[in-house]
Amino acid sequence: MHGVLALLNRDEGFEIVDKPTAMNRRSFLAASTALGIAAGVGGLSPSAAQAAPHPAGRTRSFRTALSVSPFTEAMLRTVSFTDGRRVARTVDQMQQLFVAHGSTEVFARIATRRSAASGDAEHGFARGLERARLARRLRLPFNPELGLWAVYGDIAYQPEPDFRDYPGLGPAAPWTSLTIDQMLPVLRRYGAVVATQVLSTGATVNVWDLGNEIEFGMAGVAIRGAVTEADGWTYAPPNAVDPAIGQMDFGALLAMTEPDRIAWLRAHLWPHLGRMLAATAAGIRSVHRTAKFSAHTSTIAAGSPTLSSAFWSAMRTAGFLPDELGTSFYPTSYDYGDRMATFKTLATTLRTTFGKPVFVAESGYPSATMSPPYAWNSPLPGYPISPQGEANFFRDLVAWGAGSGPLSGVRPWAPDYCVGGWQPMSFFTVSGATATAEPVLDAITAGLKAVPAS
Repeated sequence: MHGVLALLNRDEGFEIVDKPTAMNRRSFLAASTALGIAAGVGGLSPSAAQAAPHPAGRTRSFRTALSVSPFTEAMLRTVSFTDGRRVARTVDQMQQLFVAHGSTEVFARIATRRSAASGDAEHGFARGLERARLARRLRLPFNPELGLWAVYGDIAYQPEPDFRDYPGLGPAAPWTSLTIDQMLPVLRRYGAVVATQVLSTGATVNVWDLGNEIEFGMAGVAIRGAVTEADGWTYAPPNAVDPAIGQMDFGALLAMTEPDRIAWLRAHLWPHLGRMLAATAAGIRSVHRTAKFSAHTSTIAAGSPTLSSAFWSAMRTAGFLPDELGTSFYPTSYDYGDRMATFKTLATTLRTTFGKPVFVAESGYPSATMSPPYAWNSPLPGYPISPQGEANFFRDLVAWGAGSGPLSGVRPWAPDYCVGGWQPMSFFTVSGATATAEPVLDAITAGLKAVPAS
């Protein structure tokens, strides 16, 4: 997730030029909560963590998914990073700094276009292969996320893929003019091609993520979103899949009662998404036979255990139940109910219902008041908007959910994106040309140390 509202070719030789996008998608959450969809989400020392009791169950490893982000190269053009002992001036050094504070993997968000600049971010496949080689050099697992859009998309809008950089992959016709049965073999071939290229770097992939905040659509099979134009893209309804999809818009879907919303999604959208996810996974598995998968929904779904359970049930029925059930969780983006308690109910419910752990695919908590377009300033009780409040949030979330709890890992989103409106969500404070770590950099490690022995 980043601000969007405010092949088999050689993988070397690309110079990325960042360009601005027109809008930022975060402000839509305030509107969505007003309509009721997100109501009710719910220097450190290990002894400070107040861990909740864990349900009985086996202990597993925890993914401390601190990673360089799609913004890292842009940040390093103007600042260096330090934790007070180390200084990072390169991408490799930045990831090594994260490893020194517990990081267990390298992440990349990958668009279908080879170069895919959007604001300060670069999501192109060329950059994804760079991240794979980084993981190989540092002997870390690699976690690629195939967004299945040309440049970028999230809960606010889900553009179609653009396969022009994959000669012979197809299709010749515009993507949104295809039927679902015409889309599926293309997605399968795409998964195989990308997996071949990623694995050829020598990287070891731990989990393949598919899509980005996908409960309202994916890969162009999506409702008319809160954003209808971005990064040179304009919404086109997937009428050959189901004309009802293009007739539904973001506001109308949110205005429904939750039972009606779920019923509409089950009837018109979710069965197609499940088949698309299954086809992409089949392509990857044709190359990587032991591949593990995840996919994730948004903070909207994180506010509703009922909606989330219905979504994953529909995916399972359509043939895709991943190894980890992912979700975004930005609790200060709305102010309804006990958001931490609701999230704990969500994670426990999903783990119990589906027998799969929950991965927090994106999360953040501000260390200072955020300004538009990222005005996510509704603190949780007991967690003030401050450097220590931010650290305590991550520490306590991990202390509760790791070990025999329902969480398999946490990815703080863009911890190195330390300029502009996102800075309070990053893990660094900038002074001049230096970005200095805040206490939150050690919070996940502190949470893990506080997990009760099992």
